[in-house]
Amino acid sequence: MTRTILSITTILAATALTACDGDSQKAAKPAPSKSSETTKAPATPKIEAATLPGSPVSGDGTELGKNILFWTITEGTGEMLPIEPTMATMKISGWSMNGSQFFGDAKGGDELILPTGDDAAFSGWAAAIGNMKVGETRKVWIGSEGRERWPLGGDSPQDLVMDLELVSIGDESVLPNPLPGTPIADAARNGSPSGLRWYDLSSGTGAPLASGDTATIRCAGWLDDGTPWQATGTTPVRFTLDETMWPALTEGLVGMSPGGSRKLVIPPTLGAGFNPLGDLPLGSTLILDVEYIGPTGATASADGN
Repeated sequence: MTRTILSITTILAATALTACDGDSQKAAKPAPSKSSETTKAPATPKIEAATLPGSPVSGDGTELGKNILFWTITEGTGEMLPIEPTMATMKISGWSMNGSQFFGDAKGGDELILPTGDDAAFSGWAAAIGNMKVGETRKVWIGSEGRERWPLGGDSPQDLVMDLELVSIGDESVLPNPLPGTPIADAARNGSPSGLRWYDLSSGTGAPLASGDTATIRCAGWLDDGTPWQATGTTPVRFTLDETMWPALTEGLVGMSPGGSRKLVIPPTLGAGFNPLGDLPLGSTLILDVEYIGPTGATASADGN
C-alpha cells in the first residue's frame, strides 16, 4: 500500500425561594446551602454493548471514570500496570462511534509503545487502561463529553471504542532490529518521560544545544516499518528550538554538540498518534537520524529555504 508522507520541513513548525415575611404567614424553611445539598452522582451511561464494533461483549460494562466503561474480553495473568505513568506495549483496534476505524484493520490491532498517562495521550486514556494486567484484553468506551484533549477532531467529536491488549510493561522495542538508518552499534539508549528515546551515535564538540537556541541540522527519517519517510538531503535545515517547532524534534536535539549525530525513536503520541502530523499514518513510530551541524543566526522557513 502506498503511503503519502509529508515533507519534514513542513512539520518543523507546529502548527476552551425566598418566602414572604409576615405574622400571618408560616415561616418558610431556609434554603439549604450548597455545602449541605446532596450532590447526585452522574448516571452511568447506557451503552448497547451488542452495537459496539470489534470483539463481541455483553452487559452494561463497568465504570472506570466519567464517561468511561469497560468490558473484560480476556483476563490477564501477568503484572499489573503501576499507578505512576510509564511506557507500555499495547495492541489496539480503535473506532469512532460512526464505525470509522482509526487503529488496526481486519487482520488485528496495531502494536504500539505508548505512555500510560493522560499528559502524553488524551483525557481519559489513563483511566481506560487502569489496573490492566499483562495479557488482559478489554473493550473500552470513552465518551467525548467534557474532555479537553481528544484524539479525534472535528466539529462534533465522536465517542471512542477500543479493543485493548496489554502486551508488556516498559518500552522494549517492537521495532525492526536493526533499526533503519545508521547502525546504533554499542550506543546506549536514553529516554525521557515523554516517551522519546534516542541513541547518541557520535558526541560532537562544543556548546550543547539548549531550548531557545538556533540550530542547523541534516536528518533522514523512516516509519516504524522501515518505509523511508523524508530527508533533508544535502541541504541543511535551520530552525530555532522554541514553542513554534515540533516538540519531539526540539526535545531530541537538546544537549547535542556541533558535529554530533543522534538517532531518535519518536512514539506515536509525539507525532503520529491519534492526530498525526500531516499525512503520516496513524499510530506510526518514527525513526529519525539527526546530525547537528552547528548554530546559526538564521531560521528555517516552512520549505527549508
